[in-house]
Amino acid sequence: MHPPSVLGLYWSIRGEVACNDHAPDVYDPRWIREGWEPVPVSAGHVKGTRYHCQHCASDGRAVTHHNGIWQ
Repeated sequence: MHPPSVLGLYWSIRGEVACNDHAPDVYDPRWIREGWEPVPVSAGHVKGTRYHCQHCASDGRAVTHHNGIWQ
């Protein structure tokens, strides 16, 4: 189980971004060691940047940059 996340995403201090299915469980030692927490709503509104689960993404990236067209 994870803490509630409005965006449905979690990130670590290592820069990993994962959805509920791919983030470590809060009882997994990785949760604390890697500093996992819900991605704040404010991060979902950064101009030109969109976060998504890098494990679900076909390119393995956690961030998509906006250059006129969402990729």
